[in-house]
Amino acid sequence: MNTNFTKFISFFPFKINALFFTIVLFIAVYFIKTEFVIEDTYSFLYLELFAWLVGSFVAIIIGVGFLHTLACYLHFVFHRKNNTPKIDIGLNDSIKGEAGKVPVLISLPKAWLPLLGFIKIKIEFENGKLSETIVINKFSKGFEKLQPKEGSTVIWLPDRKQYHAKGFVISFIDYLEFFRFTLYKKTKNGFYLHSSEMDIAPQEINPSKTKEEIQKIKTSRKIEGDFLNYKDFESGDDVRRIVWKIFAKNRELVIRTPEVINPYASHIKFHTSFYNVISKDLTAAYATSMLNYFKDVVYNICLSIQKTDKKVEFTIDQEINEFISVHEKDRVGFQLSAANWQNDRSVTDAKISGESIVCISTLINLEELTTLIEKKSLNIFIVKVSRHLDHQNLFNFKNLFLRTDEKSELNKLAWFASATRKKVKKNEKAIEELIANSNFVGQII
Repeated sequence: MNTNFTKFISFFPFKINALFFTIVLFIAVYFIKTEFVIEDTYSFLYLELFAWLVGSFVAIIIGVGFLHTLACYLHFVFHRKNNTPKIDIGLNDSIKGEAGKVPVLISLPKAWLPLLGFIKIKIEFENGKLSETIVINKFSKGFEKLQPKEGSTVIWLPDRKQYHAKGFVISFIDYLEFFRFTLYKKTKNGFYLHSSEMDIAPQEINPSKTKEEIQKIKTSRKIEGDFLNYKDFESGDDVRRIVWKIFAKNRELVIRTPEVINPYASHIKFHTSFYNVISKDLTAAYATSMLNYFKDVVYNICLSIQKTDKKVEFTIDQEINEFISVHEKDRVGFQLSAANWQNDRSVTDAKISGESIVCISTLINLEELTTLIEKKSLNIFIVKVSRHLDHQNLFNFKNLFLRTDEKSELNKLAWFASATRKKVKKNEKAIEELIANSNFVGQII
């Protein structure tokens, strides 16, 4: 359903239950009048009295719910300046969390809760999309029994990005769900969602051409003397260190460099490029899904490197707006949450020094990748971004009979038949052929 239409409908005071009730009531009255009513008889008088009693009872039930819900709504309107919803993403007083099923807690400590009813809140994000409904129906303890305390739910937020809430759609609803009184409350809440940990096993990286090493580690470790582990063969070098595999392929004599003992943690410059020349629409559903997967892989590569006592200097190819104060250990996740595909800043234009790792996706073109490979001082990670989409089950017969809690970002069958997949797979095949026939140093994941 269109987001604007959903938002518009939420301000309509009558819910669908009231419409159904009205239709059924008119049908019942019409049927009774045509089939059972015979005027000027005792049965007619009894029937009329019974209808009056039932009608009065129903009117009281509906009226009490209507009046109390309206009173709660007006109370909130008159005190709206001092009654701002408090939102907590992740239920741990944090403004960060893992993307996917995100627990959300919202409280309205000074609002009145409709008698046996509830308050529903939807978060409106900066792109105009509404979250799933959060229901507030828990009471405060003690004297303020009629005041709601909080409501919580799990909402589906699959994108690894920064979310900025611009307002709340707050609805007061009676116990019969006949009436709904809604208002809009502006807000400025921001949080970001990052990737979760995955089983990623990058090849061991041991640079020595680093910045000044100042972070000491507990145990001295062996590292390679050169960032790429190799150097050109020179007179006096040990011939036993010649890498004959490279010589057989390129007729170049290179040797594996000797190991040295280093008691300090290495600084690794890790540059990630979001250069994408394959997707026509950088914000389309498939592009967004591949972006999420790319961020997952990059995030976990960095985690794997950090676990080996190496300090990662992480950079991306776009400016970051730090709307919050970010702790150093959270910087990678935060920077990735702000990144998007772009097609105007080539990875080859970045100032990448010889001791860097460069991470790119298979949405790059062959010319750019060829230029990177020719820079022999670079260690390149290439993320095959179509992998997670191809590994989805095309059909899941279990879902035909059982309701699943997992939500799919995309239509699986549509992906296999899409022009986007054909274009991406063709580019990935060309990249694999280029890697097989060049001096590529790195890893494709």
